Amino acid sequence: MPKKSYKMTYQEAKSLMIAATESAARYNVPGAIAIVDDGGNPILLESLDNTMSSASDIAMGKAATAAAFKRPTIDLEDVILDGRTPMLVLNSATSRAYVPLKGGYPIYFENVLLGAIAVAGTMDANMDEVVVQEALKNKGW
Repeated sequence: MPKKSYKMTYQEAKSLMIAATESAARYNVPGAIAIVDDGGNPILLESLDNTMSSASDIAMGKAATAAAFKRPTIDLEDVILDGRTPMLVLNSATSRAYVPLKGGYPIYFENVLLGAIAVAGTMDANMDEVVVQEALKNKGW
């Protein structure tokens, strides 16, 4: 069915969550997956078996960061690694917890931000990226 609005529906988020959990299962990794709306507010959060307890908060922070900055969080992590350490104070800039670590991606429809998805706690930052990118690709985002 064609998309009728510029809001992410629960069903769209659930479908994306299923794609992310299936990707994590393929690689046999734990993790937490967060999907937020365009304001960084939670839509869905899942914590897979054997995931470290802090992963849910980290995933929510990554997703909120991707939505707020309208770019993948790997871009922000790269800026920090390239020496722009003042970016580390992002977390104290607002009441929202920003997490500029790879694994979070904004979700767009017709160039309009709908929200974001993030993965944390796979125990390998590169695997966070793989799981989230596979889910997005699988769903055509």
